[in-house]
Amino acid sequence: MRNQQAQARHLELSFLIGGFVTDHLIRVHHLFEGDLVAALVLATVANRNMQRYYEDVARKSGEGLDKLVDTGDHLAHMRHCNAYSVASATGIPRETVRRKVRWLEQKGWLTVGTRGELLIPAGIGKQFAQFDSTTIDRFLDTAREGLRVFDRKESATSS
Repeated sequence: MRNQQAQARHLELSFLIGGFVTDHLIRVHHLFEGDLVAALVLATVANRNMQRYYEDVARKSGEGLDKLVDTGDHLAHMRHCNAYSVASATGIPRETVRRKVRWLEQKGWLTVGTRGELLIPAGIGKQFAQFDSTTIDRFLDTAREGLRVFDRKESATSS
């Protein structure tokens, strides 16, 4: 039933989602000084680093990820990755990933271990807090509007 409702409102829902995604990409473009590939590299590393901890611990915790990260509980569970795995996951050429990693490391947004392991630094979330807060607000607004569209009944005048 939901799939049929979504199909009936496909263009409108796509418009709303597209507006959110476009706005988000523009904001990311500005934050990363025009380098969307660097943003993709950082996001891939961050998600890989936190994935296991989130799935195994934080998702099941009553405290939630934010509080657990504040205590540093996640640090022992970080899952490393490297330029090869980022290149493989994203389709970005390995040398491009290495170049972006150097840039991200210079900005203090990424750390590189002695064997090339990539990690987001502790406390990185604080550097992106305002950006993330705006993204969450806009995402929730878009989700609420999408649900209103999704649940709206067909008008009697439509065929």
